[in-house]
Amino acid sequence: MTRSEQVGLGALVAAFAGAYAVVGLFRHWYFASSAYDLGIFDQVIWRLSRFETPISSIKGHINIFGDHFHPIIALLAPLYWIAPRAETLIVAQSVLLAASIIPVFAFARRRLSTGQATAVAVAYALFWGIQRAVWFDFHELAFAPLLIGIAINAVDLRRWRVLWLACVALWLVKEDMIPLVAGIGAWVFLFADRRQGLWLGAVSLLVFPIVILVVIPAFGDADWAYESAFARLRAEPWMAPIIAVTPPRKMLTVVLWLGPFMFLPLGSRWSLLAAFFGLQHLLSDSPTYWGYGAHYSAPIAPILAAGAADALSRIRNAVGTAGRRKWMVPALLTLMVVMSAILPGRQAVLRVFTAKHYREHPDRATAAEAFARIPPDASVVAQGTIVPHLSHRDRIYMLDDGAPEADYVIAASTRLATWPALSPQTVDAWLEQRRQAGYQEIFAKDGWVVLRR
Repeated sequence: MTRSEQVGLGALVAAFAGAYAVVGLFRHWYFASSAYDLGIFDQVIWRLSRFETPISSIKGHINIFGDHFHPIIALLAPLYWIAPRAETLIVAQSVLLAASIIPVFAFARRRLSTGQATAVAVAYALFWGIQRAVWFDFHELAFAPLLIGIAINAVDLRRWRVLWLACVALWLVKEDMIPLVAGIGAWVFLFADRRQGLWLGAVSLLVFPIVILVVIPAFGDADWAYESAFARLRAEPWMAPIIAVTPPRKMLTVVLWLGPFMFLPLGSRWSLLAAFFGLQHLLSDSPTYWGYGAHYSAPIAPILAAGAADALSRIRNAVGTAGRRKWMVPALLTLMVVMSAILPGRQAVLRVFTAKHYREHPDRATAAEAFARIPPDASVVAQGTIVPHLSHRDRIYMLDDGAPEADYVIAASTRLATWPALSPQTVDAWLEQRRQAGYQEIFAKDGWVVLRR
């Protein structure tokens, strides 16, 4: 990579890191983040930074590693020694996702010109799976695109030590990354190195049941809580072909995976990795795994980008005349960038170019006054969107029916999203229950209420 390419790539990564961070930070500052999942991760990583057990009161006082296996989040704990705030996680996620542009560009550059590889990287950075991850709080999957991109490059360059390091790190991102690593092993076995692929696949298939059946229950004192997401597949495995395509929204998700890349990944054998990832999600009963509103499609992005770059190089080499080569690949790349920018609509990064995104939120000043009434070591019951603003404490709970006793209760029923309550009236009823139980109202302004026990 030349010096000019390094400078250009660095500028591209910095620009998207900044854009991602602006999206996430303003969303949090404007009370659109939530206890699930920013509040949970903020609380447990704050505890890890203090060398405490990563217990989440928001999740019912469980060790977070007994919920999902994602010990890689401990790498973020030192950041809290410098800036112990939920915003730190948002910025860290933005940097991790933007950094994944680097291996995508490197893979594409070995096949295409600098400008063409840059276009692939831009289309990748705009892909809705990445942008949904930026928009939807913080998640451990922020590590996945970078590590998957590194793994793909390692396979492409036959750097097996780097591949193993990236794949072991992927095991630590989340338990559902382990089957994907097994799929990478299968791909390596088929197309690159039988010995390396066999070992990688076999070890991953051994690690997965150990994590699910031994490690997670050891932390959580219970079975893996998410096996129910595959209940139908376990009960009727012969129905797998039907499960994978129903309801129809699953097929729409597949179209939205491929559409931004102009379906080019289908012309590359790298798309087999996307099949390993996709089947795992499409066979689930949970709409969050195969829908297009959350962060679960971020890991497939580097695979699709690699497949698109590989297919474009094949198209360029197959075109017989120089005239066609001159316009065909640039035209496809232009369409890729445009489609990635607009599909499936309401793209988060586009918001940074609107004045509305930067308007001062009317509740920020009042919220600061309300927060000041709550001591930093007090236990709190809070509305879901308020939790991540107060989650650096041992005991914080979401305001719902039957929420535990706490020193303080805070809500803004008419100002913010009321989840898990279905309406402001329900939140008000829960507050009234606390008043009847002896809580005293110590703050009431602009719809914000603070009660003290």
